[in-house]
Amino acid sequence: MRIDKNTPVEDIKFVIADVETTGLIPQKDRVCEIAMSVLKNFREMDRFVSLINPEVSIRPDVSKIHGITDDMVKNSPKFSDVLNQVLDILYDGVIVGHNIDFDYEFIRCEFERLGYTIPDIYRVDTLKISKRFCSNVPNNKLETIARSMNLFSNEWHRAENDVVMTTRIFENFLRTFIKENNVVTLNDLLKITN
Repeated sequence: MRIDKNTPVEDIKFVIADVETTGLIPQKDRVCEIAMSVLKNFREMDRFVSLINPEVSIRPDVSKIHGITDDMVKNSPKFSDVLNQVLDILYDGVIVGHNIDFDYEFIRCEFERLGYTIPDIYRVDTLKISKRFCSNVPNNKLETIARSMNLFSNEWHRAENDVVMTTRIFENFLRTFIKENNVVTLNDLLKITN
């Protein structure tokens, strides 16, 4: 099914994604972990998680944040090895994440390095939603928003865990939008979240 703005939300393949990286600049730094969960009608349909050999060193200050070291990724697949899986998951989906433009830009740059153009796809950002609808929290970090929804974890800044938390946060927002804001289609969702 080809997705367009009139697609009902229950028919949308939402791809909740998170990447961990070697730094903050997509054009220079690289992906060292990726996680993606496919959600359709509030059910997980697929999940992909992999450490990625970034083919460059992970800066120590960055490694302190996510805990991924050069030793952990040295025998992991390169992005070129997982490109087809990532593309298959993204195809005809709406990508969702907490500050999703950051993750999307890193994925886009990885594709570009390999000579591919990733199609521009619809994006839904739980960070933007949080800023708009969670005025009662001290900040809009993923962990803070999760805790405000009684969602807890012992591990943050690893791609799979962040995807699990983002999925739960997104599901909470989406249920609210369907119930209270008459969100029926992708267009309705994009209007309320952008």
